[in-house]
Amino acid sequence: MKLQISNTLVVSVTGLFLFGCVENKPYRLGGIDDSEKYYGRQLPPFEQTEASAGRVYRLSFVEFDERGDFWDRRQFGKAAREIRQSSRPVLLVIYIHGWHHNANDRKPGGKNPGDVEMFRCLLSQLAVSDSASNMQVHGVYLGWRGRLVQGQLDYLTVWRRKAAATRIAGTPVTESIFELIRQARKNSPEASKCVLVGHSLGALVLEKAMAQAMTGSILAQDVQKEGGTFNAPADLVLLVNSAAESIYAKEMRDMFERIEQRGAVNPNQPLVISITSESDTATSRWFPIGTFFPNLFSHRQYHWDTHFDHASNEVDQNEYLTTTPGHNKRLWSHRIDPSAPPSDAPPMQKVIEREKRTTLCAESNPAFEENLQHPRPLMFATGDHANPYDYRWWQLTRYGPDPTTPYWIMHVPKEIIDGHAPIFTPQGRAMMAALYRITNSQPGPRQMQLRAEATSAGEVEIKTAAVKSP
Repeated sequence: MKLQISNTLVVSVTGLFLFGCVENKPYRLGGIDDSEKYYGRQLPPFEQTEASAGRVYRLSFVEFDERGDFWDRRQFGKAAREIRQSSRPVLLVIYIHGWHHNANDRKPGGKNPGDVEMFRCLLSQLAVSDSASNMQVHGVYLGWRGRLVQGQLDYLTVWRRKAAATRIAGTPVTESIFELIRQARKNSPEASKCVLVGHSLGALVLEKAMAQAMTGSILAQDVQKEGGTFNAPADLVLLVNSAAESIYAKEMRDMFERIEQRGAVNPNQPLVISITSESDTATSRWFPIGTFFPNLFSHRQYHWDTHFDHASNEVDQNEYLTTTPGHNKRLWSHRIDPSAPPSDAPPMQKVIEREKRTTLCAESNPAFEENLQHPRPLMFATGDHANPYDYRWWQLTRYGPDPTTPYWIMHVPKEIIDGHAPIFTPQGRAMMAALYRITNSQPGPRQMQLRAEATSAGEVEIKTAAVKSP
């Protein structure tokens, strides 16, 4: 009898997996030759939407298969063309989704909107912002098979999806990011802005795809410019609830620390920011459990001094392999603390008067525009959950052993982002607007300057580094 019950359970679970399995296919090849012949119904790879009167945002989709290759390079080519043909400077926002998502639309009115719908909301809010009135907002959604099974059984697929995300972080994704940035800056290099956002396993994809390319780009441009200033690889790289091993963040932090000279880097304008909700149990509890056995025998002590790495001296490498950046206190650079309102905080009535524009978002979010239009150094506002016109104020405070790093890592209070997802909540979007404004406080491209000098035969020492806005 027990055997029969067990067999029935196995058959039932297997059936749910088989019949609930999400197809391994693209979703956004509509209009590209005979794609529907091979992949079924396809949605268009490009959208143009009026968020309010006279304010339009554009959205392109580029999708990758299980091995990280393009489903169809023509999708990528169309995105590049649409960006290049903009008659105005481009505000380019590239987003890589995480687990449970793909490039398909969710059913309207569902309890849990998909990342496509929530990304549209972010783009519409940017499009109506006065800070982007002279820019063309263009989002690019980089899609992959983050959702393997429909329904609750998808929670059993996390380690398969993590392995897939690691594979996907290859040359095609890196090519897409850097080529789309190149196209955005081509016609208006002094005015266009490029922001990269990755969530969960998408943050893993983004960090792995960018790390080596960013290192090579920074150092190669320095050689070409002979120590002069050059544009940063991106104006902001934002990793949200990253599901990557913290060793990747450690390695990039080490690289930045190696090339920076104390006092030469503006610590208030980072290149990379990793934020993790303090209530994100997926990365705080389940990630260490899932990485315990694969790294059971991965132990190596760092016998480093603190000259080139403040976080690792006499630390077991296993700690970096079984924690995410947001839950490894050794890597934290900042705290976000509740704050009293600043002296120039607007009263609620003025906030209500300012909120005149409509967007495609379901909720009002005046704090988003507050942070973009009235930035305050290391301080920002979010709307109260019960009343979006009643602001709560937050202060960013430097924390940790390396306060000058251009790679920020910090916890986010659950009042701003609660749990692992969703991240594009009104409070989350308001914080993202503030981080963008902190890193891009002035018009013009983000500038970097490095100078490499040979100190002896076969040895090169990077003497200075600067990250600034002109």
